[in-house]
Amino acid sequence: MASLRAQILAVVKAKLDAVKADLEFTSVLVNPRTPIGTDQLDALLLLHGGDREPDWLTGSVEEVWLEFGVGWMVRETADGSAEEQLDAAFVAVSDALTDPDDVQLSGLVVEIRRGALSEPQIGRAMDGADVLAGQFCDFAARYMAREGDASNPGP
Repeated sequence: MASLRAQILAVVKAKLDAVKADLEFTSVLVNPRTPIGTDQLDALLLLHGGDREPDWLTGSVEEVWLEFGVGWMVRETADGSAEEQLDAAFVAVSDALTDPDDVQLSGLVVEIRRGALSEPQIGRAMDGADVLAGQFCDFAARYMAREGDASNPGP
């Protein structure tokens, strides 16, 4: 069975897939290993992060914060400025990941919090006249695990 952190990231990916469909984006890229091409835009990006040092509770239960980042890259169109498209992506991603009806991400986490939002990066593509834009947001999910059991939520 996959680790609890991998299970959490899989639920996050599924939520981003739903956002992709809602926004009619082209792709969701997880930990991209090559430069992102304009043919992949509009795109959501999921970057796996690390865990903060566990805080030990009683009964060999640890409380951990899993950090990860979500970004979005868009191409400006006649339907909306880069700023408007970045804002729409921010709203959709934030609402999907911090949905009060699933704040525990299918029962895997205690809570999820949105962190810092980067400044928007907007400019012309190097290989054309398109205006491209991107932004990035940090998230952290608090989960509990039992010592010696990396694949099941605790307690």
